Amino acid sequence: MAKRKKKKTLRKIVYVFILALALGGCYLYYDHQHQLAILQKQQRIEEERIKKEKEEKYQTCLTKKYDESELTSELLNQKNEIDAFIKSNNYKASVLYEDIQTGFNYKYAADTVYYGCSLIKIVDALYLINQATLGNVNLDTETITYTSNYVRGFSSGMEKRKVGEQVSLRDLITYAISVSDNSAHLMLLDYIGFNNLKEYGQSLGAKVILTGGDNYGNQTAEDTNIYLKEAYKIITENEEYGPFLKSIMDNNERNAFNTDTIKIYHKYGSYASNYHDIGLSLEEHPYAISILTLHENNGYQEVVQGIHEKVRALHNAFYENRKNACYQEVYGS
Repeated sequence: MAKRKKKKTLRKIVYVFILALALGGCYLYYDHQHQLAILQKQQRIEEERIKKEKEEKYQTCLTKKYDESELTSELLNQKNEIDAFIKSNNYKASVLYEDIQTGFNYKYAADTVYYGCSLIKIVDALYLINQATLGNVNLDTETITYTSNYVRGFSSGMEKRKVGEQVSLRDLITYAISVSDNSAHLMLLDYIGFNNLKEYGQSLGAKVILTGGDNYGNQTAEDTNIYLKEAYKIITENEEYGPFLKSIMDNNERNAFNTDTIKIYHKYGSYASNYHDIGLSLEEHPYAISILTLHENNGYQEVVQGIHEKVRALHNAFYENRKNACYQEVYGS
């Protein structure tokens, strides 16, 4: 009996030992799998971190300030081709294109002074939006009386209003920009003050604002691009008034830029031989463009669209070069 007990005891010990080994093996296996899963998760997190870091570096590279060393022979040739295009067609025009994020630009006689016509109306809007942002005016509650001395032609917004009616600043700004209303501009100019508007434009960097002896004044492409960049800042940064400014610049009132595939938020001006169009592209790589011409009576739309088409090709070529260079810098070959 003693021997049987010993054998049973021994078998139990063996079973227990085998069970312990099995359980220990399972534990080691699952512990290994657990540790492996942790390592794999950490690796994925690190890979995502590196991926995000590289993407941020790539985007930063894409939007860094333009340096003259980036002016490749290809880009220089395209700039020269635009010059030649304007000259060979005998276009009387000035051009200033500027990529807003990088500062890459193209200029053609950008400091030539023109009669600015209705381009001054964009400054009306910028001034009053600035004042509203500061809390100095309320565009909806503050009004101006529409009196007979403000009645002018080319005022399709105010033609719907009655003389003696109170018109809000917001409505007047809307008319001045969306349909280039002359009556609205004169009402706003009296409200703002000629010198106040001039000083505001100068504070932005303009040089020839309201010169020339009337209520519209002269302009250069250099100055109008300053206004466009201020408009872009409001549209993209001012949550309260940005959507308003964007909506009234989104119009086809003699918009010589727009085609089936191109959308520019703009303001035009025309009088006598002058036709000017200035605007913003709000695409992935936004830019400002001013084209001032003496082609009101001689194919202004063809002139503006022809120049703009070549400028857009230059813009796209610049970003193709920039993307390739940034990809190489961040990700390697």
